[in-house]
Amino acid sequence: MRGWRKLARMQRHLDEARGPRSSRGAGALTHTARAAAMACWLIGCGGGGGGGTSGTDAAVDAAGPQWWQPKVGEAKNWDIQLTAPIDVTTPRTMYDLDLWALVPVPTMLDYGDGDPVTVPAGALAGAIAQLHARTPPTIVICHLETGALDLALPDARKFPGYRADMNYPNSPAAPAAGSVIGYRVGATAKRWLDIRAASRSKVIPVLFKRFDLARSIGCDGVEADRNQVFLFDSGFTTVATDSYSWYGEIADQAHARKLSAGMKNGNSIAGQVDMMADKYDWMMVERCGELDDCDSVRPFINALKDVLAIDYDHDSDGVAQGSTLPCSREQLAMIADGIYKDVPLSKNVRTQCAP
Repeated sequence: MRGWRKLARMQRHLDEARGPRSSRGAGALTHTARAAAMACWLIGCGGGGGGGTSGTDAAVDAAGPQWWQPKVGEAKNWDIQLTAPIDVTTPRTMYDLDLWALVPVPTMLDYGDGDPVTVPAGALAGAIAQLHARTPPTIVICHLETGALDLALPDARKFPGYRADMNYPNSPAAPAAGSVIGYRVGATAKRWLDIRAASRSKVIPVLFKRFDLARSIGCDGVEADRNQVFLFDSGFTTVATDSYSWYGEIADQAHARKLSAGMKNGNSIAGQVDMMADKYDWMMVERCGELDDCDSVRPFINALKDVLAIDYDHDSDGVAQGSTLPCSREQLAMIADGIYKDVPLSKNVRTQCAP
């Protein structure tokens, strides 16, 4: 297992290289697609917000899970784009895109406290309707962060301890009493969240409104990021069991909303992949070819669940690297659905590792 210091250094370089993720550059999205998305939103197609169970939902439940559950090799033609320039015109089995960018129209999140949050329409408004209208429909996985908080997001103020001052909190100053917002994530303006079991009652009611949003706008699943809080100096004393239970909570919350759940990384925490392979539908892992630890995802492959691997054109120290060695290591570990991308995760670089 790679040490947490190596992982922390890798994440720091990745964060610095990516910078703030912009969702500009929708490019080929048409006015027709935008109008269709708005109409779909107004009449309620594309999934509900999780309230009640219809007769159709009951039939689905009786038949077993009907959300996306890709087997090994089924998602070969996939892509992830989180930073401009973004272009989703190429036919793909699946696109992984930013949740906030995909919101089709201004949408209210109601927390039941008389203080709702309005999420504005995103730069990719209409993309989900456009992608679902293809034949066959493209799976849309929505990327969001569940282990860290971007203080610039519309719902940030709902998290206990929020302050508009982007320099707070930061090590060595401890988070304020009762705050769930910890130290900076590398050199970014983001902050680690308190994922400890004892703090869940303060985090869950706010954080998983994001999953409600994902369901309501038509996301087929979620790729929940930055959950390896245990490996970093977050400002909170987190233990491995907190990490295990937090990963489990994410899968449960996704499935409760009939969303496909992808386990993001987590393979640097001993035993975690083994424990989560039964709970998640698929896994996404970064830099396993570069770090030569692709075998760590084997529990998913043994369970015939797909592993979506990403290696990058620059290593964790910012040095340019080709695709040959990382891709060959992925394939030796029986990962069938790996891709080679640029660090910002834009449209500019995509090489499919296996034919």
